[in-house]
Amino acid sequence: MRCCVNSLIQPALVGLSTGDIASMAYNMQVAFATTVVGLFSSAIGFITQQVKQRWYLQDMTNLEFLSELLTEKRTA
Repeated sequence: MRCCVNSLIQPALVGLSTGDIASMAYNMQVAFATTVVGLFSSAIGFITQQVKQRWYLQDMTNLEFLSELLTEKRTA
């Protein structure tokens, strides 16, 4: 991830070093917008993963409960 951010900021630094403030400002906007999009998409992925993990945990709890019920009926 670090290399990607550096490659997005490099054109802005070049613009700063050459005195082209308009180019620097545009390139910084692109870099920050890309970062925000990346954070947003990772947040969606994280939330999706948490929801799926809760579903699987609930399914496993239900299966364990049913297994215990069936085991009790066989031993009784």
